[in-house]
Amino acid sequence: MSHRSTLRRGRAAVVAGLIASAGLGLTACTGGSAGATGAGPASSAAADAPDSAAQGGTGSQGSGGSEGSGGSTGGTGIAARGAHTGQKDQAGDRVGRCTTDGLQAGWGSEGGGVPDMKSDQQQIAAVWLKNIGGAPCTLSGFPGVQIKGTDGSTWDLARSSKKPVPTVLKPNAHTSFTIALLPTTRADDKKVEPGQLLITPPNEQKHFQLQWPYGGAILDQSGATHPGTFVNPINVQ
Repeated sequence: MSHRSTLRRGRAAVVAGLIASAGLGLTACTGGSAGATGAGPASSAAADAPDSAAQGGTGSQGSGGSEGSGGSTGGTGIAARGAHTGQKDQAGDRVGRCTTDGLQAGWGSEGGGVPDMKSDQQQIAAVWLKNIGGAPCTLSGFPGVQIKGTDGSTWDLARSSKKPVPTVLKPNAHTSFTIALLPTTRADDKKVEPGQLLITPPNEQKHFQLQWPYGGAILDQSGATHPGTFVNPINVQ
């Protein structure tokens, strides 16, 4: 092989090497460009991240914060429900019942209720109940009423057909109930001369003992199906 041929081949190899190197460099640039493009959205995402975080502050974290706030609101909501329950309590719901120890009792009411025991017509006696406790309490239903005769006899009064109406007693407030009585003045009637009445508030076991102040006698109908002497619910006339 001549010297010129050798030189030509050497130059051709150098040129081929240069072309290959250029090709590799171009590929590397293209890869770098793709990396940059890949990094571009990442950068863009990173750049969006503060915006997202800011949106998140009002959005996701805000929702989280809203949940926190919701938790706080939930707490307030619970408190509000508690306050609402308190308002309901003042309106008569979920108030503890009145107990015998938290009440006082006595004869009469604002509407009267003083019976004429010299009459043969049905009469009305009224009993008032006063809340002597420090908080409102509720009364609902029929009181237990037992007449104790001067001869030692007892008579547990029947209830009327009237429907009870719940009532809430604030401290020092009064309510009342009535007892229908059928007096008798006839000598040959079977009768009961009241000496005391035992008054038991609804759902209680302890009672008040009230002396009978009106004298006279009641027709003894303790065994009757529909006696003329009976008790009405509290707060129902």
